[in-house]
Amino acid sequence: MRILLIDPSVAGISGDMFLAALLDLGAPAEVLQRVIDSIERQTGKELELKVVETERKGIRCTQVELRVEEDFQSAGYTELKEYMELLLERCGLSRRACNYARRCLETLIEGEERIHRGGHLHELGSVDTLFDIAGAAALLDAIDAWKFRVISTPVNVGSGTVRTSHGELSVPLPLTADILRVKGVPFVKRHRGELATPTGLALLSNLVHEFSEELPVVRLLRTGRGAGTVELDEAPNLLQLHLCESSGIDKEQISLLETSVDDVTGEVLGSTIGELLKAGALDVQVIPTVTKKNRPGHVLQVLCRPGEEERLAEVMMRTLGTLGVRYSRMSMRFALRREVRRVDVQIGDYRGHARVKLGLDREGRVVSLKPEYQDAAEIAERLRMPVREVLARIACRARARFKFGRKLP
Repeated sequence: MRILLIDPSVAGISGDMFLAALLDLGAPAEVLQRVIDSIERQTGKELELKVVETERKGIRCTQVELRVEEDFQSAGYTELKEYMELLLERCGLSRRACNYARRCLETLIEGEERIHRGGHLHELGSVDTLFDIAGAAALLDAIDAWKFRVISTPVNVGSGTVRTSHGELSVPLPLTADILRVKGVPFVKRHRGELATPTGLALLSNLVHEFSEELPVVRLLRTGRGAGTVELDEAPNLLQLHLCESSGIDKEQISLLETSVDDVTGEVLGSTIGELLKAGALDVQVIPTVTKKNRPGHVLQVLCRPGEEERLAEVMMRTLGTLGVRYSRMSMRFALRREVRRVDVQIGDYRGHARVKLGLDREGRVVSLKPEYQDAAEIAERLRMPVREVLARIACRARARFKFGRKLP
């Protein structure tokens, strides 16, 4: 599987930086020129596109500059949407690219509606907005990025204050902060100035599948670097995109919850485990221990995905009566890609199906195989056979169909 890693953690992200990084990654420049030609025919404005190779702190990168003869006069929401629809049609983009562009524009418009009164996009009602969104959609379309898994680090939004049409405001500016909140984008505040623009965040937040400080185990294929407009004192002002290929084993970010109890029965523990798994816990373990005052007790450990900690901790406190739950962030685990398939099963007079969980490497080859216990238990009960015998027969049938070391049929 191809993975696109986006790293705005150092110098943030803007529309022109994202376009430049995609070009530097290998997307064809003529795609952007077609977008320029379409905008000119549609708006009657004269545009000039410059794509140049430059440096930031001695690091080679690509910079995109768009010059406009005369811009919009703060086009309204409806007008800008109409311009975008005609532009997407003339550019001949795929359905996925068009939907992506629409989502990005909606993110900006809905944010402006929440912050400002009236039907104007202020600084965002410009040719730049059309070009950045349609250009990004076209370049992503050209490299077929819709098939990639896209992961981003947290965004550096900058710090301090900047001068705007509303006067001096602190970073992040209102629209930027609104997109961060609505889209759930994790961010940091480092270096002076506005480093993450609303358009850049709209392009990012509508593309990524996951934000993470920890990256999966991958093989690096290519890197693209897009330059920001100005030089920063503290760091190179550039956005990096890394096109990667997943390794045989993925690295996943997980969280660990645990609590110690010495006053609950086995029945209560069993019920709690069931509720936690039903609520989405990845795994639950109960470990015998000795608690305060030399009492025998148990440590309940729960593995979960980031963002689910609070909900699962509430389940633990409600069902166990414990007063506190310990929480460890940023734990990692290695994991094979998993897939569930059905196999035909014939045991005695029973003919039906059973599910089998397969572990796959990077090439899609079968590495591990395990029948689903619940299916085996139901078949065993129906046939009045030991579960272990049914599990063995299902596994034998599955191994005949899914050969170890071979790709799935």
